[in-house]
Amino acid sequence: MAGINTLFFGVALFWGGLSQAAASPLEQASALLEQENYQQLHAVLEPAQRQYRRDASYWFLLGRAAMGLSDTAAAEKYLKKATELQSDRAEYQFWYGQSSCNQAQNVNMLRARGFAIRCRDAFQAAATLEPENLTYQRALAQFHIQAPSIAGGDIKQALQIAQQVKAFDVLQGELLELEVHAANQDLAALQNLLSASEQLQQRPEPYVMRGFYQQRQDAHEQAIREFEQATLLSVEPDDTAAVQQVLMAWYQLGRNAVAGKTQLDKGIAALQHYRSQLDTEQFAALPDMGWADLRLAQLYLLQDETELARALLKPLKASSQDQRLLDEINKLSL
Repeated sequence: MAGINTLFFGVALFWGGLSQAAASPLEQASALLEQENYQQLHAVLEPAQRQYRRDASYWFLLGRAAMGLSDTAAAEKYLKKATELQSDRAEYQFWYGQSSCNQAQNVNMLRARGFAIRCRDAFQAAATLEPENLTYQRALAQFHIQAPSIAGGDIKQALQIAQQVKAFDVLQGELLELEVHAANQDLAALQNLLSASEQLQQRPEPYVMRGFYQQRQDAHEQAIREFEQATLLSVEPDDTAAVQQVLMAWYQLGRNAVAGKTQLDKGIAALQHYRSQLDTEQFAALPDMGWADLRLAQLYLLQDETELARALLKPLKASSQDQRLLDEINKLSL
């Protein structure tokens, strides 16, 4: 019986090996994209260019490989080719838009506008093809919020998109509208929307946005109050967007305590809590532990707790590769 089991096991391995070997380059590439193995993805696709030169999915996968390898020019070229071959695929349009926006940031001012317009048009195409896809609608709205008018940005368009999103997701539409008002620094409109929505009043985002507004005005006491309000809300652990906003509020509370040289104990407690809760893999967009350590050390120095500050800064200075962080450390008197 043992011999038969061994035989079956060997046959399974044999057929499994044949299955992998028989997989087409595109099938292999799709699996590698899911694994985010961009180097191998490029290696699999590059030799097959002649075979798949008229296949939109080939150029899409090759473009995603280039994006993963930070080759923005190649990514934009390949993803453009994918949309030319299959213009009715929203996913292709979305990633072409992303690549065009990336390329706009890597060329001179004269060329940047052209890439920005391509980015806008591709995002618009994706949103039109799948009007209830929140990712595509948000990408288009964010473009209009962030891009200057000369490059195709339009705050009014962003507000219209927020209204369209409300038709299929009220909360996400309201959150998007909040972002528009915050970017436009229209505190009155933001407050009116918050007052009219019970859903928003239970979310951290509006308080974080108001905190950032006060921070930009150097009104650090008011900013601390707004960020503190966000930390007092109860959010579901699986609501990652809300959890991230609450964590950001803890960090910014501490940062404003530093900037305003005020409420130092509250700032220290906030940063200690932030450091205890930060998961850098899950929340890569948040300030990392190094910046939290710096802000906490700055607060210790304001309280003349020099040894506590040194205990944080000495290992940080020795290990950090972040030049901006190291420059901030070097400004401190220890």
